[in-house]
Amino acid sequence: MGLFQKYRDQTIDDIYEAYIEIDKTTDPNKAIELKNELEHRKVQGEVSTKGYDLETHEIRRGRKAGPHEAFEDLPVVFSGRAGEYFRIWIVNLCLSLLTLGLFSAWAKVRKKRYFYSHLAIAGTPFQYLGQPVPILKGRLVAAAGFGAYYIASHFIPAMLPFVLGIGLVAAPWVLVRSAAFNARYSAYRNMTFRLDAGYMDAMKCLYAWGIVPAFALSVMFKGFGHPFIVVITSLIFSISFPWLICRIRKFIVEHTSYGRKKGVFSAEGSQFFTIYLVAGLILLVITVPAGIILGALISTSQNLTLFSTIMPLASYVGYVFAYAYIRARSTNLVWQKTRLGPLTFNASMQFRKLAGIYLTNVLAIVASLGLLTPWAVVRTLKYRADQMEVRLHGTMTEFLGSEQETVTAAGAEAMELFDWDLSI
Repeated sequence: MGLFQKYRDQTIDDIYEAYIEIDKTTDPNKAIELKNELEHRKVQGEVSTKGYDLETHEIRRGRKAGPHEAFEDLPVVFSGRAGEYFRIWIVNLCLSLLTLGLFSAWAKVRKKRYFYSHLAIAGTPFQYLGQPVPILKGRLVAAAGFGAYYIASHFIPAMLPFVLGIGLVAAPWVLVRSAAFNARYSAYRNMTFRLDAGYMDAMKCLYAWGIVPAFALSVMFKGFGHPFIVVITSLIFSISFPWLICRIRKFIVEHTSYGRKKGVFSAEGSQFFTIYLVAGLILLVITVPAGIILGALISTSQNLTLFSTIMPLASYVGYVFAYAYIRARSTNLVWQKTRLGPLTFNASMQFRKLAGIYLTNVLAIVASLGLLTPWAVVRTLKYRADQMEVRLHGTMTEFLGSEQETVTAAGAEAMELFDWDLSI
C-alpha cells in the first residue's frame, strides 16, 4: 500500500495518469506528492502494466521504441538449461572432491563462463575472462586467513587480537581486489568493466560507516553472558547495518565504469533500513506464532521430540521468507537507483514468488540428494533475468573503449603478481 492513505484505492497506473495530467507549474506540491507515491510503490515492488517513464511521460506498452522516443528497451534473456549445466556441475563436483578442493578454481571459471555466455542483453552475451590460477591464489590466501583465525580463537587466544587487527587492515584491500577482479574479467560487447577505487577509498567506505556495526558486534560477542548488553548492541547493529550496506553498494557502483562511463547510485540508507525492518517483522510473524502453537501442543502432550523437530522447520521457513524479501526488495532498489551512462535499469522481483522458488528448490535438492542443484540454480537465475529491464536513453556508441578496456588476448591472459580473485 502506498505512503499516502488517500491513494489506497488507486493502482499505480492511476497514479501515473494523475501525475502526467497534472499541471506541475500551478500545482507543484501535488506533483511532488504523486511522484513520491509512485517511487514508494516501486520500492514496494508494485509494477505498472503500461510501462510509464516518469521523466519523459512516455509509454512503452511492451513494444520496441523507435528513434523518436525517449528510450529503447533492451531485452534481457537467460538461455541456460538445467541439462547443460548439470554436465558442467557434476564434473566440477567430482574433480573438486578428487583434488581436495584445488580444482574448485577451475570449476568456478567453467561455471561462470557458462552463465555469462547464456546471459544476453539485446542479443549480445556477456563474457567471463577470468583465469583459474588467480582465483586459486585468492582462495589459498583466504584459507590461510581463516586458518590463522581458527587456530588463534581455539588454541592460542592471546594471538586473536593480532589476527583480528590484521584482518581489519586487510579488509579494504580484499573489498577492492575482489571487485576489481570481477570487473576486469567481465566483458560485454568486447569491452571490460573497470573499478578505479584504491585502498584508501575502500577504507573510508568500510570504517567511516562500518565502525558502529563492527563495534556493536564485538561488544555483543564479548558480553554474550549479559542479556542487556546483547540486546542493546544487537539493536545498534540492526539499525546501522543497512546504512553500511547502502554505502558499500554505492562505493562499488560509483567506482565502476564501462566504456569510460561511471555508474551513478542514488539509493539511500533509509530505504535499505525499511527493507531490513520489514524482513525482521516477517521473521517474527512466522516464527513467534509457530513457537506459541507448538509450545501449547507440547504442554499437553509432553512430546519434546515434536518441538525439536518442527520448530527448526518453522524457523527455517521464516528465514527463507525474510531472506527472499531482502533479496527481492534490495535487488529491485539497487537496480532502480543505478544508472550507467545512457543505460537505466529496473528489476521487479516479487518476494513471495522468490520465496516459493527457494522453498521448492530446497525440497527438490533434498529429495534428489543434491542432483537437482543445477536445476534449482538455473531456475533461480532465469527468474531474476526475466524480471530485469534495461533501457537505453541514447545509443550504445556513447560507451567509448580504451586500450585498458578493450579485450585483447594478451590482456586476458596476463597475470599480475597481485591479480587475485578474493571473492567466493
